[in-house]
Amino acid sequence: MFEDPKFWLLVSFITFVGLMYKPFKSMFIGGLDSKIEEIKNNINSSLQSFSDAEKKLKEAEHQTADLDKKINELLNNAKYQAESITKSIVEKTSLSIASKEKNSLDRIKQIELSAVQSIKKQASSELNKLITGYLNGLSESEKISILSKSVTELKSLN
Repeated sequence: MFEDPKFWLLVSFITFVGLMYKPFKSMFIGGLDSKIEEIKNNINSSLQSFSDAEKKLKEAEHQTADLDKKINELLNNAKYQAESITKSIVEKTSLSIASKEKNSLDRIKQIELSAVQSIKKQASSELNKLITGYLNGLSESEKISILSKSVTELKSLN
């Protein structure tokens, strides 16, 4: 068993994977953390925009209330027109807020999808480099042996 090169190849591979696990794990987690932070910042920015829009809506409602009082004092006839203007402003502001909220949510979704795709692409690229580097260091007979084992394992899985 200890004289078999396949055994030592297996021990070397397991040791290699064990030693490379922590650096790759921290590299991937670091990338995820930065993407998460970026997404959090975008969410906070969107929430701030939403809060500002709510403040503007409240200010607009306050201004329209003041206009209603002045109009009532000056002309009873203009009350209906002021109420219709107020409703129009509130509706337009609400539509604007809803539109901005939808755009912000769509933007967040796009950023999340982009982050996931980027991470998948990076992980795939790194894994391909790792496997290519490993296989380039092997002799042809070792490559054939590994390929035969892989094919046998795949057939046993089916």
